[in-house]
Amino acid sequence: MNELNLKWLDNKPKMKTGVTWGIPWNRGELSQEKFSQSEILVANKLTQKKILAYWPDGSVKWTSHAAVFDVNEEVNQVSLEATTKSETVFIANEKFNGIFIENGIFQVFFPKHGEGKNIIDYVKVNEKYSLKNLRLVSVFDKVPMSFQLTNAEIEDNGPIKAVIRCDLNLLDHIGKILQSVTIRFKFYSQLSKFEIQHTLFIHSDKCCDGVGLFFDVPLEGENWNRQIKFVGENQVYCEASQLLISRRHYEKNEAYKHQTKGQIVTLDESDGAMLSHAKKNAVWNNFWLNQVTASSFEIKKQTKEGYSRIQVGSGNRSKGAVYVGDGNGGVTIQIDKFWQKYPSGIEVAGLSERSCTMKAWLWSPEAQPMEFHHYDSESHMLSAYEGMDEFRSTPIGIANTSSLFVNIATKPAFNNEILAFAQENIHPAHLVCLPQDYKNSHVFGTYSLPNETNSYLEHQMEILREFYFDEVEQRDWYGYWNFGDVMHTYDKYRHQWRYDLGGYAWQNTELVPNIWLWLEFLRSGDAKTYYFAEAMTRHTSEVDQYHFGEYKGLGSRHNVMHWGCQAKEARISMAGLHRYYYYLSGGDERIGEILEQVKDNEYSLKNLPPMREFFNVEEEDIIPIRTGPDWAALVSNWFTQWERTGDKKYLNKILTGIDSIKKMPDRLLSGPTVLMNMETKELSYMGTGNDGGYHMIISFGAPQVWLELAENINDEKWNAMLAEFGWFYSLSNEEKIKESGSKLDDKHFAWPMFAATIMAYADSDYHTRNRVNELLVKSNLSGIPLPVEKTMSTVETYKTIKEMPWISTNVVSQWCLNLICSQGYLSEGLEAKKDGSD
Repeated sequence: MNELNLKWLDNKPKMKTGVTWGIPWNRGELSQEKFSQSEILVANKLTQKKILAYWPDGSVKWTSHAAVFDVNEEVNQVSLEATTKSETVFIANEKFNGIFIENGIFQVFFPKHGEGKNIIDYVKVNEKYSLKNLRLVSVFDKVPMSFQLTNAEIEDNGPIKAVIRCDLNLLDHIGKILQSVTIRFKFYSQLSKFEIQHTLFIHSDKCCDGVGLFFDVPLEGENWNRQIKFVGENQVYCEASQLLISRRHYEKNEAYKHQTKGQIVTLDESDGAMLSHAKKNAVWNNFWLNQVTASSFEIKKQTKEGYSRIQVGSGNRSKGAVYVGDGNGGVTIQIDKFWQKYPSGIEVAGLSERSCTMKAWLWSPEAQPMEFHHYDSESHMLSAYEGMDEFRSTPIGIANTSSLFVNIATKPAFNNEILAFAQENIHPAHLVCLPQDYKNSHVFGTYSLPNETNSYLEHQMEILREFYFDEVEQRDWYGYWNFGDVMHTYDKYRHQWRYDLGGYAWQNTELVPNIWLWLEFLRSGDAKTYYFAEAMTRHTSEVDQYHFGEYKGLGSRHNVMHWGCQAKEARISMAGLHRYYYYLSGGDERIGEILEQVKDNEYSLKNLPPMREFFNVEEEDIIPIRTGPDWAALVSNWFTQWERTGDKKYLNKILTGIDSIKKMPDRLLSGPTVLMNMETKELSYMGTGNDGGYHMIISFGAPQVWLELAENINDEKWNAMLAEFGWFYSLSNEEKIKESGSKLDDKHFAWPMFAATIMAYADSDYHTRNRVNELLVKSNLSGIPLPVEKTMSTVETYKTIKEMPWISTNVVSQWCLNLICSQGYLSEGLEAKKDGSD
């Protein structure tokens, strides 16, 4: 085994925590047999392991690992040891007519019987209930409605980690589904904390008032020892249900001082006079923490329903964690991305009762309703570049995934423990490999490391990346449906992004910023880039594509509303946008589900052909598509399914298309639009230089998809077609006309900068190196005015902002991506044969 080292992405664990991550393997390095007969150790501890992907020769490409790490624990080299045969004790088991969890700290029961309202019946520690009746609720017309459980299953299981998946529906009064949820629970051995991953699916465009997760916490003892603790901006604020204070007992009241610090109070006879007064104090039962906007939260409390809510305080950004407990312990819940995905909230009802109810609101009913209406009653194709003159703005079929964290305390939790819990979950400890190891393994194809590119251009990329990091904050690109996306095109006259102009508003994966950011992380190891790409992956894989319904498998192109564009296309839901995160996360179950969902995505094109505006084909099962981005997106889906499963059915779909292209008069230069047989996957020639745009072929990740494919299928003629395409982009207008027999000229080949990567691939035979560098350095060719820092200015509008008036996410994404990838090929000097001879 080659030496492989791991490191913490950002910070070491702030508390004992469970971690799942992915490890890449060189082709041929680890056989499936060796994997099954070995234990894989990190920091000298066993990991729970499974295979995520395979190389074409059947060897292991990616593996997933789970382990539990202590506070500030160091990590080191990965090692393999022969398996020691022993009986495996699984965390999850099917019994008691349900699923039973035993992780060494608590027991959890998921029922498969009863009314189906509860997802979890109980969490117990030492036979005592810590949490009961976990259920899901959404609010419509101000009325809370309960979800019905339809499925509960063990999705992953082992001695270190178990994942339980539950599916639920919310029905209206006539039995129609309004919403559905897939919710996953992730448990680790010997940990008091577990994660909840909540995926909401939208089945109706009816306005929704709230989306929440409820559970009950049994409490005992006097009201002055019933505690609630809020994690605000940087500290923990504590109160009790009943305060030990009165007008005559303030000074020298030690019990009250302890109470305000969140400590359990023990009283004796000397406290009698104070207590007689304190018992007359109001009993506060109900509490609210609401993140109203990305920059404003408020805390309120109430004695009982029907009486006024009293403002406790307000602040900027809460960490979204609340603890309730008594002298025996308690429960903390935290909503991930609490302020980034506002309006969120945590409500506690009945703190003085035998049990209180904790309500984690992913969409707080205290906010305005969740609306899905389009921004106008008509489309604006002519003026706003909205795709085509149709009206297809609908949220039905989109989704949103959120994470929550729950911690069970078996004794009263100290403030510093609650704060550590909250801080850990903001960016949970995660393990990654070194950039050189990712690159050398070629698990994501070929690209350059920072020291392999021009240092000046490298610095320019860094400035652009930081600009977008800052722009999220400056432009308030936050909210439940928005967080993770960026805008498309800037309006220098309004000093504002074109947020209200259909084809120029939200990016929605246009020109693949996802791939740019993930490759940038892989080459740099930068944590900020990882978190930015992670947020974008979560958003674009859920909100920007359809998971069921009329447009299942397709996604919405850029629009004012994420789901607003008329051009529903396969390029938006391409697996290649999300597979980076899937492998780096160690096989996130929801992303894996999304990758699986698009494996046969060609059938999604049948009812909505992407080139329907230009071509009308009446033959059944034959549709016009572009080799890119349409067929390239399908290749990405098939390639991902092939590497994840080893199923050669998906490789054969790719090879069928490649064989078809080989037979076309101009090979990959044919088209860009061709005919696809939906059943056989064959592509048929329908002209060269027809509608579609050659720059469209390569601007949506096709070079990254096809060139990585080339490294895996060993087909010299495919390599030659790719090189020929790159070479052709580098030709002069006269040369294009001559080489194509007058079929093609410069007007067919817009934005040559987009072709820098595929031109670099062709370099050794076609001498395009100078042309590649020219396209990336000359501002009139690249669209990037260098040096970019000199274009930054400060302006006064509704607030003081910094801007780059020329900025376009399309151009920035493609320039950075082509710089990263082209220099990888130029530095490695890959050869490509023009004639494709064997």
